[in-house]
Amino acid sequence: MRWGALFDDFESQLTAAERALVEDQAGDLARAEQALLTLADRLRPHHGAVELLLACGVRVKGRPVEVAMDWLALDARPRSFLVPLPSIVTVVGLNRDARLEVSRVRRELTLGSALRALARGRAAVTCHVDAGRAEALLVSGVIDVVGRDYVEIARASDGWGRRQVEGTTVIPLAALIAVSSLG
Repeated sequence: MRWGALFDDFESQLTAAERALVEDQAGDLARAEQALLTLADRLRPHHGAVELLLACGVRVKGRPVEVAMDWLALDARPRSFLVPLPSIVTVVGLNRDARLEVSRVRRELTLGSALRALARGRAAVTCHVDAGRAEALLVSGVIDVVGRDYVEIARASDGWGRRQVEGTTVIPLAALIAVSSLG
């Protein structure tokens, strides 16, 4: 009997078992890390176009330009969209990369923060609103007020100006599907 060959065989079996254990542990770690990722983490490093299906069947195709914890800014030329992440039903075209947000300031940018920035710029917007029916309700105007859980849109008779305000529409943020403006 060749003892050397027998020990070599035992050693190769032990090495194979150790390698299999390390591979299993690496797979477990990868799955555990993946389970901690959010949709924002997946959207953040993506630079190409994606197609979003939003609530009420609203479809938007464009390139993510800013991703916060609960909203996404999308360049869908000639328009830009501000999309609350909870209104996203599906994303098509997303790569496999992910990136955590390391900036504390960026982590704290809420949907309200983004809407207040649009309000400061007096940008003309169209709000896509989930009104509980098959298609989104469209409300156009200028963002006048942003509260904790609502946005108020001023509608003007002269188009988008503020001189001839016809009235306002208050939209709960929970019903907001997207806000679009000319980019």
